[in-house]
Amino acid sequence: MKNTFVFPFLCLILVMTFSCKDPERKKTNVPNDLKNTHWIVDAGGLIKPDGEKTYDLSPRIDTALIFNFHAINFLDDEKFESYDSWECGNDCFTEIYGRYYLTEVNRIEMEVDSIRQSGTCEAPVKIFKPAETMAFTMVKQGKQLQLMKK
Repeated sequence: MKNTFVFPFLCLILVMTFSCKDPERKKTNVPNDLKNTHWIVDAGGLIKPDGEKTYDLSPRIDTALIFNFHAINFLDDEKFESYDSWECGNDCFTEIYGRYYLTEVNRIEMEVDSIRQSGTCEAPVKIFKPAETMAFTMVKQGKQLQLMKK
C-alpha cells in the first residue's frame, strides 16, 4: 500500500519542480552584429524601461575627449550594460544591467535585470524579478544605429 502512493507522490514533486522553472528563450538564427560593441547614446539618454521612445547611437571609439555621455555596451551574445559618465561636479552615476535578444533581423528585445545608482544619488540596487522587458525596432544608417520602442 505504501509503495502505491510513493511513486505518484514523487512524480507529482518532479512535475511541480520542473514546471516552476523559467521558460528558456528559443535561440534564433539572426546574426548578432551587436556582440562586443560599444555605443554612445547621442539622443535619448540611458536605455531603461521608463526611458525615451527613440535612441540614436554612434559607435564609441574613444571617450577620452567626451566628458558627459550615456553609453551602452553589448558585452557578449546576450548581456548588456547601459551607463552614464559625467565630468567633475555631477557625481550621480546610473548603471543598468540586463540581457538582449535579437528576435528578427531588425528587432531586439532587452530585459533589464537591475539598476544601480552611485555617487550623490546612491540608492539600493533595484532588481527586477521578473526582468523588465523592452522591445525595439533597429534601424542602421551607415555607422549609426537607431532603436525605436515598439
